[in-house]
Amino acid sequence: MVSNNVNIKKTVYSPYLYLASKTFHFVGPPGPPGRPEVENIGGKTSTITWKRPADDGGSDILGYMVEKKERKGMRWSRATKKPIPNLHFEVQGLTEGAEYQFRVAAENKAFDFTVKNLNENEEYVFHVMAVNLSGRSRPRESKHVIIREQSTLPEFDLRGICQKTVIAKAGDDIMVEVPVTGRPKPTITWQKDNQPLKLAQRTAVENTSTSTILTISECLRNDSGVYTMTGKNIVGSVTDNIIVKVHDVPGPPKGPIKLDKIERTSIEFSWESPENDGGVPINNYVVEIRETTSQTWVELSSLIIRTTFKATHLTTGVEYQFRVKAKNRYGAGPPIISETVVAAYPFKAPGPPGTPKVVAFTKDTMTVGWNEPVNDGGSEVIGYHVERKDRNSIIWQRISKAVVVGNLFKTTGLESGTAYEFRVMAENVAGIGKPSKSSEPMLALDPVDPPGQPIPIYVSKNAVTVQWDKPEYDGGFKITGYTVEKRDLPSGRWIRANFTNIIENTFTVSGLTKDASYEFRVFARNSAGAVSNPSEPSDPIICKDDIEEPRIMVDAKFKDIVLVRAGETFKLDADVAGETSRLIWTVVEPKYQAETLKVTKLLEGNEYIFRVLPVNKFGVGDALQSDPVLIKDPFMLPDAPKGIEVSNVKKDSMVLSWEAPTSNGGTPITGYIIEKHDKEGVRWTRCNRKTVTDLTFKVTGLLEGHLYEFRVAAENAVGVSEPSSSTVFYKALDPVFKPGPPHNPKLTDTTKSSVSLAWGKPIYDGGCEIQGYIVESCEVKSSQEGEAAEGVISEVWAICTPPTGVKSTCFTVEKLKEKQEYKFRVCAVNKVGIGEHADVAGHIVPEDKTEEPDLDIDLEFRKLVSIKAGGSLRIFIPIRGRPQPQIKWEKDEGSIKETAQIEVTSSHTMLVVDKVNRSDSGKYTVFAENSSGVKSATISVKVLDTPSAPNNLKVQEITKESVTLSWEPPALDGGAKIKNYIVEKRETTRKTFSAVVTNCHILFWKIEPLQEGCSYYFRVLAENEHGIGLPADITDPLKVSEVPQCPGKLSVVDVSKTSVSLAWEKPIHDGGSRILQYLVEMQVKGSEKWSGCANVKSLEAVISNLNPGEEYTFRVIAVNEKGKSDPRTLAVPVQAKDLVIEPDVRPAFSNYSVLVGKDLQVEIPVSGRPKPKVTWTKDGTALKFTTRVNISSTQQSTTLSIKEAAREDGGMYGISVSNVVGQKDATVEIITLDKPAPEIHLDSELRKGIVVRAGGSVRINVPFKGRPTPEIKWTKDEGEMSEKIMIEKGLNFTQLSMDSCDRRDSGKYTVTLQNSSGSVSEFVAVKVL
Repeated sequence: MVSNNVNIKKTVYSPYLYLASKTFHFVGPPGPPGRPEVENIGGKTSTITWKRPADDGGSDILGYMVEKKERKGMRWSRATKKPIPNLHFEVQGLTEGAEYQFRVAAENKAFDFTVKNLNENEEYVFHVMAVNLSGRSRPRESKHVIIREQSTLPEFDLRGICQKTVIAKAGDDIMVEVPVTGRPKPTITWQKDNQPLKLAQRTAVENTSTSTILTISECLRNDSGVYTMTGKNIVGSVTDNIIVKVHDVPGPPKGPIKLDKIERTSIEFSWESPENDGGVPINNYVVEIRETTSQTWVELSSLIIRTTFKATHLTTGVEYQFRVKAKNRYGAGPPIISETVVAAYPFKAPGPPGTPKVVAFTKDTMTVGWNEPVNDGGSEVIGYHVERKDRNSIIWQRISKAVVVGNLFKTTGLESGTAYEFRVMAENVAGIGKPSKSSEPMLALDPVDPPGQPIPIYVSKNAVTVQWDKPEYDGGFKITGYTVEKRDLPSGRWIRANFTNIIENTFTVSGLTKDASYEFRVFARNSAGAVSNPSEPSDPIICKDDIEEPRIMVDAKFKDIVLVRAGETFKLDADVAGETSRLIWTVVEPKYQAETLKVTKLLEGNEYIFRVLPVNKFGVGDALQSDPVLIKDPFMLPDAPKGIEVSNVKKDSMVLSWEAPTSNGGTPITGYIIEKHDKEGVRWTRCNRKTVTDLTFKVTGLLEGHLYEFRVAAENAVGVSEPSSSTVFYKALDPVFKPGPPHNPKLTDTTKSSVSLAWGKPIYDGGCEIQGYIVESCEVKSSQEGEAAEGVISEVWAICTPPTGVKSTCFTVEKLKEKQEYKFRVCAVNKVGIGEHADVAGHIVPEDKTEEPDLDIDLEFRKLVSIKAGGSLRIFIPIRGRPQPQIKWEKDEGSIKETAQIEVTSSHTMLVVDKVNRSDSGKYTVFAENSSGVKSATISVKVLDTPSAPNNLKVQEITKESVTLSWEPPALDGGAKIKNYIVEKRETTRKTFSAVVTNCHILFWKIEPLQEGCSYYFRVLAENEHGIGLPADITDPLKVSEVPQCPGKLSVVDVSKTSVSLAWEKPIHDGGSRILQYLVEMQVKGSEKWSGCANVKSLEAVISNLNPGEEYTFRVIAVNEKGKSDPRTLAVPVQAKDLVIEPDVRPAFSNYSVLVGKDLQVEIPVSGRPKPKVTWTKDGTALKFTTRVNISSTQQSTTLSIKEAAREDGGMYGISVSNVVGQKDATVEIITLDKPAPEIHLDSELRKGIVVRAGGSVRINVPFKGRPTPEIKWTKDEGEMSEKIMIEKGLNFTQLSMDSCDRRDSGKYTVTLQNSSGSVSEFVAVKVL
């Protein structure tokens, strides 16, 4: 449809309003033609007609210009190349189906005349007269006009843009043309979202004399925003905005997809709305599902408004994946995909039990114990399975024939001397959980008797030596060693005292604490690896030295005074008794040259002093002695555990849980020790025989009705921590309460007078057996009945079961009213009473139940159906359902061919496909749907045929001599294994393919040698036992070339604080293909990331928007149609900063010439950083700027512009450039060339005057120059010249001759020469005596 909706405003040109400096221009354009009418509309043409304009502007119409534009477009384009004289025109080249607008403008030959050389700011009146052979007409007078330069503020005309908003669909082209007015012509700039608009390959701005045009090709969502136009001229600046909105399909919903509820046959999940709605509201969501064993997605629903969905009718145990897409009016966006999920019970299999331990053993039996799993998976553990294996085997054998109830299991029939490992798995309703960690290997041996009680034979302040007797029975093998353990008294834990094997039956325990009390015990180990139980502990031993007080005994004679003569020898004998500590120095290193030394093998708890002695060739020097150092273990006992909680209280057991200690003492926690205290007793007793490594433990063997408190201690390599604070007292009793609500009550069947319900047992039975269940019903009253009850609606519940309830977990409520809504609830009963009720979801209406559709699939169709190509496929399926289901057949990998026949009756449906081929392979799904539901079945069909084309044929690599192709196996293998692939090639100049390889067994191939620069087609075909399949082609010819070499020398041209200018050379070799562009990347100093900063086609680029002071490294990459070259990196980083360079000005020439009346531009190179200030002078004074003479300066030059040069513009011009560094001056001479004015070359003697006597003669010869030849005029200032004077005129001289002079001839004789370039005068004084 072509519209004649012409919306053209007449542009009025007033002959009295268009003013210019010192000129006046008369103009008279014609008026607008009549409204265009559309006739003869064709597919791509349309004929329009119009009427003549009412006003021809005072001149004949020369022709008409026709313009067109699409209705949605912004830009008018000419439909006629030149004015047409007719009043009709056929517009061609239109797009069929598009809407157009047309407009017509008339053109005449205006009578105009430009009046020049007017004075600015003066007022004029003009007359225009017509002239013919008979004379002039009467004049027509203009209005009064003041001559001045017209200046107006810029203005944008946005009336053509509705509400200043442009809306486009993603992928469309946007073109916005905004008319612009203003004098002088304004400079237009664009911004987007208050940032300068980045002009790229898709975004462009074009400024014409009357408009500014914004073009965005293939617009994207992120092109939306506020676009700001700024027009600026000498009058001022104007800014206006337009809003661009790009609409697109929405983004993916915000994830992840949350799996809110997982059940055996349904999964409920949710998501969040997409962050990007595409610019329009979200209409709905599309939910799809697939089994993880299939790659096909099946749509579950496409009409979902909320962000939650429940997928039903799932198969228990099958793993599924869901995806969700948001949809608006432009279509569906990309999906978000959930994690895989299995449709299963809401609870999981239990976790692994605690690590099992062998608690008793003989040479042919072992008893294994373990702790319950920390996580029971949400369902009670019903038992355990025990496995064992030889230590050197990797195969586990299950040794428990049935489920093991309890935490102990005895295995028999072991092989003596063999080491065994055990592991345990827990089982609940959901299945068997993961196995526990394997136990420590244990040998099947008879136990070794314990050694005798240790006896101390030596005691000191930090060491004790103990001795013991050998075991009475060595278990049938020789005793090979002992292990000694110690314990601090009164409440310490047993820790190992020896770290090497003890062969003898004595051992010295060192590193003990002075005055501390200890106990010791010993284990024996035989050659078979069996370890005995510990010996009886030793008696308490206190560590201290047995020191006697020192005594000195001398002879009695020395008690008196002993006289000794001088020079004699005196000898005193004395007996000394008692023990004392003495200092013994031991040499650690006799010849040590370094200044540090590590001393090892010291005894813990002993105190040592160290000294160092220097040694040279003359001997040993004085020693440097250290302070005493006490040797002690750097590790400490751990802190006590915390947060002890007691749960699952029963008459004979309770479950404890706790938190790990805050500090482990510097070494890992090896286990925990649990103790209980009966309120009726005094002592704390240990609950666990073996160390517990988990943070939970089940305490068993409690007495019913007793009160217990508990505490826990942690153990590491150093020993056992202080016990935690004890819990409150808990009474060992089975809890007895009312039962919880029954589990998941639901509707199972309805008739018009009955409702069948079913439910599960309560999760909590209150501690005693459930005796029965009570079902209650309540009629749902209508709103009118509620109003009749004065707004108070009371629910009346009636018991449907016997008062004592029913034993089973299902019940049918009968004698109900048809079409009456009911509510139902169920509660459990135990010996305590009636528990909390559970409501059946929703209101239930008794009505006859319809039958869901059912498909009776034959066993033949449950397997893969194979059929040879060309045969017929027949699938017969009986159907059931009430009402009769609607049948629909689908094929998941394409549509069912049109020739297929589908037969549907009340009892069966049949699909018949004749002459099948490979494309008929796939999964055929039949859907049966009625008001009760939907049932579907899938039959897999494989057609035995040649394979289809290989998938995803790609070019992996192209060099100047080879092409490497890769592909994926065909989607359809034709029902047989692919034997090999055939690769073929064809030059573009040939018509047939030639084989490259016919027996390719891999999914890629390198084709070589090829001719560099030639173009080839390639294709790949798969072959199976049925023959060669369809080809996969490279649709476009491939040019045998490679990526270019890296660009040549890269250099920095210029640097500022925010930009860097780069230049480089072409690559030496372009790889056989034309260079398309260069990519410029930059890297900030200290960062490893390269980021793109420019894409250019030239050999230079300016990188802007840099951070001042930052250092950058740049590199350039050449790109051809085959890819990117290696980068050429700048040798050193560049710092973004302004360079400081002394100013310089160097005119190319010392003088310039210009003809008078012509324009002159003198551009003089200027350099310097920062940008120098430029000052011009003329003949030593500051240059005055006028409308004719002005200066413009850039970073690189300064330009003198002179319009319509005059003679006075000539002279010596000075240029001064200066910045913070210095100043530089230069001069140029401007020479104005004009037609030479007349010149008189008067002789110097004549200038002095002529004296002649009366009667004499006078000859005044005046040479001159001038073009054109000047007019010559002689005058006498004191009167009329005498008639006797003769004037002679030549091409370059004139002469005045006068004979017979008298006194009247005295005076000044002046000669005047005048032509179009000027005039000149000279005089000669004549005196007659």
